[in-house]
Amino acid sequence: MTLMANTTIISRRGTFLDRGFLPVRNEVRVRKYLPFEFRMRLRSSVLELTKLSLSYRQIQAALFDSTHIWLSKGSISEWVHGIHDPSGGTNKFHTDPSPELAYVIGVIAGDGNLNVHGYNYEMLLSVTDHDFAKEFSRCLANILGRPNPYRVRWSEQRKRWIVQGSSIILHGFLRRGWQTLKMYVEHCYRCIAFFLRALFDSEGTISRNRLSIYNTDRHLLLYIRELLSKYGIKTQYPYVGKPAGSILKDPRTGKLYERRKPCYTLALRTTDTPQFAKHIGFSIRRKNRLLPWRTL
Repeated sequence: MTLMANTTIISRRGTFLDRGFLPVRNEVRVRKYLPFEFRMRLRSSVLELTKLSLSYRQIQAALFDSTHIWLSKGSISEWVHGIHDPSGGTNKFHTDPSPELAYVIGVIAGDGNLNVHGYNYEMLLSVTDHDFAKEFSRCLANILGRPNPYRVRWSEQRKRWIVQGSSIILHGFLRRGWQTLKMYVEHCYRCIAFFLRALFDSEGTISRNRLSIYNTDRHLLLYIRELLSKYGIKTQYPYVGKPAGSILKDPRTGKLYERRKPCYTLALRTTDTPQFAKHIGFSIRRKNRLLPWRTL
């Protein structure tokens, strides 16, 4: 048995074995799912003990002495030989900078969400534009090494397109927030463009060649302003478009909500909209059609 999903804990009559004892036949094995971070620490300990030329039996005893967990020889062997690791096959994620990773970071900073359901660590996007959902699906699958994009499904109840992907490693990475992931965003101009495109796909609007983006995080809008300047695109300083306490109407349900935070607006100069179209653009076709110079 491997620790990808379960760990064997040896107990006697409902309690852990006395320190230093090895399991005997009349003991009860209890299967328990351990947190991912703990499984990673166990694997690290196994690899360190292997360097001391200890036998699997000695490694079992050493781990049990410190953690009260009796690890099977099969699990130890699979970890030592690289056959399995705690992340499992569906959680592979390498933190190499890429435009697709920058796009996913931007989506999570915008309309996307990070959810946890039991042991399912999920990246979720629920939007009205199929193009947007499709691009998020493609980028998410790309950075997780999936051969095919994630399913884009229509929710009749929500009247939205939904994409859901799961990876505990990527979830933990994204949970750090865009503030700590700038090195991945600013890796190259293409990464910057994909990050900005994700945010404008999420919360950008265009009307009569006037392009704006909205967010309750003023610091994020200031960062967007800084990145846009790298392309020679100038903007105003973010200003309060909707103050805290103002009423927001849900267009789907008609319900009224009171804003807890002010909503800020960052507007591009009309003369710089063609620059935005050339270097950044939208993934959403209906928005792209409104740009004065459509992206390639």
